[in-house]
Amino acid sequence: MSLYRVKDYVDDASVEWLALFHDVKSPGPAYLEKKNPFSYTENKIIVKKDTVISLLNQTWKIYTVRNDIELSALDLDQGSSFEVGKDYYVYLCDNGGDGVFKISLNSTYPAGYTETSSRKIGGFHYGHIRIVSSDGLWVPIDGSGVKFGNGTPNWRDNVTVGIVPNSVWDLKNRPICSPEGMVKIGHIWVDIYLSSAAETITFESGTNGLHIASGRLQSRYGQIPVSGTEGLNWYTFNELASRIGKRLLTYGEWIRAAYGNPQGLDNADTYGWTKTSNTGRTRTGCRVNPSTGAYDPSTGVKPAAISAYNIVDAVGNLWEWLDELSNRHDSTSWAWQNVLGSGKGQAYLPNNTGLVAYLVGAGWGDGVFAGPRAVSVGSWPWDVGAYVGVRLACDSL
Repeated sequence: MSLYRVKDYVDDASVEWLALFHDVKSPGPAYLEKKNPFSYTENKIIVKKDTVISLLNQTWKIYTVRNDIELSALDLDQGSSFEVGKDYYVYLCDNGGDGVFKISLNSTYPAGYTETSSRKIGGFHYGHIRIVSSDGLWVPIDGSGVKFGNGTPNWRDNVTVGIVPNSVWDLKNRPICSPEGMVKIGHIWVDIYLSSAAETITFESGTNGLHIASGRLQSRYGQIPVSGTEGLNWYTFNELASRIGKRLLTYGEWIRAAYGNPQGLDNADTYGWTKTSNTGRTRTGCRVNPSTGAYDPSTGVKPAAISAYNIVDAVGNLWEWLDELSNRHDSTSWAWQNVLGSGKGQAYLPNNTGLVAYLVGAGWGDGVFAGPRAVSVGSWPWDVGAYVGVRLACDSL
């Protein structure tokens, strides 16, 4: 058996030993990873050899992984295949013997087990992936493996679906916030998708731009991303981010995350929702049906709107607020400007648009102006702009 139950611990001395055990042990900084992440031929998760995990099911039980264990869609608690745009969870389950691993869409416990007879130990996102070099540099390649090559398919169109390799997380390697719909880029975790509403957003006194009264954001496939259309601005996006333990990105962080997303097109939405005839935002995700939000592998829009690090919609759809501000000197007549909202104080500026926040990526009809370095410094943070949304991030645990 590759998975082995070492012993059940019930006495005080054993519980004290368990505390020293630190709950989970593995030889490296992570114990879950995608198998052959840059070959794109297998959609399997590896539980690494010599990982030791505890589970409390009336008594403490300790399990050890003697050899690498491969998990696939065959280990799903329900169904036989993964679905594009979904978050999956990996569980260690007490089956009365040496234990078993299960994969589930359920965020609490897998079918056939309970909250006490299972333990969530990690997860991943199944979605679109830009095919990149296997040398650890994450450079987009064409079908022949040439970096930024024009073979068949060329690097811009060389996209597939599968377990997103940098979305795999575990109890040692994870974001400090909830990990759904996120990928790891360097030392931070970034939302794959533009933020959409997980709960209805309301405001103080019912007034757009004032403090958030209720609401929560999410990174999720097939959703309408929120913007100033819902009354949001730079200030309120920051408030919503803090509610879920996330934050806005800096320009440098965003540039790294958007790297490898091709420039937008004037006459097509291939690499982003950028066609100059577009009249508004569309749903999050590649190959998405704009009416229903469902995955449509044949006619879904934005088939290759993804970066080398697997964030979607970095180019087009909505501009994205960043956590960086600058100031304009259109005037030298400094004065208090009543622009921050009722009861929120005032800003001492050269004019009523003298403070600006960075926007990146470009919007739904910006064509070739949209790209992975596109930036605008022309919007003030109190602007409730229908064309501006956000993508959030958080630090690693």
